[in-house]
Amino acid sequence: MDYSDRVNAKKGAGAIAGTEETNVHTKKRIQDLLATHVLDLDNDPYVFRNHLGFLECKLCLTTHVSESSYISHLGGRKHQLNLERRRILDEKYNQRNLHQLQDKISSLTSINNVEKRSWKKIGKPQFKLTKIRDPDSLKVGLLINVKLPKIGVEEPFFRIMSYYELTSKNQITCMNFIEKVKQAEEDDEELEANDYQYLVVSAEPYDNIAVVIPNTKEIDKPQDNTSMSDTYWWYWDRDTKELFIQFMYK
Repeated sequence: MDYSDRVNAKKGAGAIAGTEETNVHTKKRIQDLLATHVLDLDNDPYVFRNHLGFLECKLCLTTHVSESSYISHLGGRKHQLNLERRRILDEKYNQRNLHQLQDKISSLTSINNVEKRSWKKIGKPQFKLTKIRDPDSLKVGLLINVKLPKIGVEEPFFRIMSYYELTSKNQITCMNFIEKVKQAEEDDEELEANDYQYLVVSAEPYDNIAVVIPNTKEIDKPQDNTSMSDTYWWYWDRDTKELFIQFMYK
């Protein structure tokens, strides 16, 4: 069929397409788009369906009446240009957040940036261990008095530890001490390392000391180790530089 006589048609250049031909071309283009592109609304972050049932592109602020129209928009120049702009902004935002996170981490206190404390030790402090008994409840206990005249910190601290909380070096030292006690008392009873507890007192620049406590009975103390009671208390005398620790057994 010759379309060269149509209005605005040039000979040899093809004719102006009519409405029917345009519709056929549009339907074919839509079929090709739907066949080659699968629209996944759940994974596309820029598309959503509004209350009218139309598809909207949040990146380009455009509205589309059908899926084929939106698919055609995805391959367009406007959408691709906005995607590139968004990628550049995301890179700048992520880079800025990374720098802020690195600055925050570097400002936090960690093992690597904490200066290691060192001091010249002056030996072990003098201490005294006294067995006591409550006259009312007849509970037995211990009173430990530690003298620290040359202490370099404001207040010493202590902790009652089990055998398994000690380091391997201290475990060997405690076992040697137990063996010496057995030999001195000529006791054939088999003693385990877990039969004792160890009251460790630390006060710089003195060496740490550990008082061996029998573990045959449970110490009557609050569940919270930071609180005191009538049967479990401690006192640091700042004037005389003496530490008093008292506890009773149940």
